[in-house]
Amino acid sequence: MNKLSVLFAVSLRTLFVSQVLAQPALLRDNTLTIPQAASLDDDSPAYYGNVQLNVNADGSLTVVGGERQNLVTVDTVQIMIMESMPVQVSAAVSGNKSVPCVNLLPAAVSRKDIVFTVVIAETVLGPAETCITVLEPFETSVSLDVLGLAAGTYAVIVNGVSAEFTLDSDNVGPK
Repeated sequence: MNKLSVLFAVSLRTLFVSQVLAQPALLRDNTLTIPQAASLDDDSPAYYGNVQLNVNADGSLTVVGGERQNLVTVDTVQIMIMESMPVQVSAAVSGNKSVPCVNLLPAAVSRKDIVFTVVIAETVLGPAETCITVLEPFETSVSLDVLGLAAGTYAVIVNGVSAEFTLDSDNVGPK
């Protein structure tokens, strides 16, 4: 099995479908096509476009294709804590896209225990497109779902760059 198949076959919980681009997943001829998906495993997070899954007779899914997207280079991650009740937390991320002619894709965010993993990728140039090869700086903000989290210190890893924040008290919403 290739790495793409293994990443998706291990756990479908790692799939993240972007709602921002308003492109729904499509099921046609027993093939499910997902516009964007991310594999947020601990060792090598990745972002994919046009993921194709065959629907098997038993209802299980088999990965048959996908296009790996380039991850952007992240230079800094700063945590912003809004002193509201409940507390809201976001990661201010800055870095570089590979070229000016691509856009950021929606961030994929997952939390396992005290670690938030964020993957940010960029769009791909079309086959007939050309672009000057120069890094293009970017800044973006990624909201973290911290509602219901216990007081403590949490790590945030964005494309391999780490930051942390501390919740001084349990973050519970209004009753």
